[in-house]
Amino acid sequence: METSCLIQEPRKKQKLNVEDEDINGNVKCLADLPEEILRHILSFLPTKDAVRTSVLSKRWKYLWASIPILDFNPTYFGCPIVSKSQSIPFRDFVEAIKKDQSNIRSNRRNNRRLLMNFVERVLCLRESYAIKRFALSFDVLRDAARVKTWISAVVRHNVHELDINLYNLKGEFSLPCVLFTCKTLTSLNLNVPCILELPKTVWFSNLKNLTINSVTFSDDYLTHNFFSGLSVLEKLSLTDCSWGALKVVRLYAPKLHSLSIWDCKEPDSSYGDGCQIMIFAVQLKEFDYFGELFSAYCLNNSFSLEKAEIEVLPHNKSAQIAHRMYKLLIGVSNVKLLALSCNVLEVLENAEERLLHMPVFNNLTDLIFSDGEWPVALDCVLWRILQKSPCLETVKFWKGIKLWENDDWKLEPVPPCFLSHLKWIEVDDYEGDREELSALKILLKNAVVLNEIVIFCSEHLRGNLEKQENLYKQVIEIPKGSQNCKIVLK
Repeated sequence: METSCLIQEPRKKQKLNVEDEDINGNVKCLADLPEEILRHILSFLPTKDAVRTSVLSKRWKYLWASIPILDFNPTYFGCPIVSKSQSIPFRDFVEAIKKDQSNIRSNRRNNRRLLMNFVERVLCLRESYAIKRFALSFDVLRDAARVKTWISAVVRHNVHELDINLYNLKGEFSLPCVLFTCKTLTSLNLNVPCILELPKTVWFSNLKNLTINSVTFSDDYLTHNFFSGLSVLEKLSLTDCSWGALKVVRLYAPKLHSLSIWDCKEPDSSYGDGCQIMIFAVQLKEFDYFGELFSAYCLNNSFSLEKAEIEVLPHNKSAQIAHRMYKLLIGVSNVKLLALSCNVLEVLENAEERLLHMPVFNNLTDLIFSDGEWPVALDCVLWRILQKSPCLETVKFWKGIKLWENDDWKLEPVPPCFLSHLKWIEVDDYEGDREELSALKILLKNAVVLNEIVIFCSEHLRGNLEKQENLYKQVIEIPKGSQNCKIVLK
């Protein structure tokens, strides 16, 4: 057999034709797509990569300058860090690290300068094209004036969504006044960890979403103006904001649907006992709080509230914090679904005189006791909340529930919901100890219209079928007030 018969000739590579045609003779080249579609495609790329497409052809040279989404992040100009080599002496390694650190500082300065020049070039070549979204993360240092110029330019391009993250600010900082009267802005994220100087005039005529992170408000009158200029705001998030020496802040947002507050930054003790935040949002539907109640929050006329989640950190359980917690519960008393962390009940223990005046949750149908360090205690605080929830239909204990030996008491008088509305109970992280069993006995005995109780075993019991079977036998033998109650152990 001839050798030539065994060898196949290599296939010739087909040259890519940028004007390739389909069976109908229509050109299917990427460059033939309308510019609007090309700009849409480029908007999915990081801004720096979108700019790189300018080398493809004359048509692409300035196409990037009109893309609707601009995202400037310093990581685009990052530099690698030299790691330790296993083959060099320790002294040489230390010297190399020192040299690397010096190079890194130098590279950071260069990269920062590159980023500034890049931002300015992109905005300069923008012409009249509108900006849908502009995001900036930047170490300001001594270049506050340049940052303000960029933001002013973005506002002039009718920006819709603005995401500003500024770091290493020197002293007080102010944003351009034109930002606070921008008619096209619908979403604003301000992560500006400094004292923010506010303008006298604030009117966000189209702003629907606002997120404020680590901002310190210092002027009473200007802060009032700011939170009064949110006429169409629908979603607000406040994260670790400081109120300085302000005693009262009033927030007026008639269209607000969702409010989220993260309050974990301890205020300066020289300012006193904190601030009172008064919220006027008649259309509020969702409220979410996480923190230590460094400030007092009062929700006024929240008749539309449907869902509220409150998680209090366990570090501070003073009477003052308990009173703030009580006021917060008054503000959410119209809610339909309420989720409380276990720490909320512990905090309320320090305001026993307030328990007698616990607000009535007339609309509450679903109650959740969410994650905590330990199970919920079946005590007077929990009993009082159940007493004040006459229409409660479901209750969930995500960390379980226990009746401690020193709290041996009966659930009397029985909460009205146990007699008429409570249909479903869920108990998680169940281990079957005596305190948990005692709590189940009280619940099952008094819930006379209960349809089902679902019990989830703890993590380390889920593989032990024998133990689960014993637990089920224990629970199934508990006397039940409802003959139709189904017990499910998972």
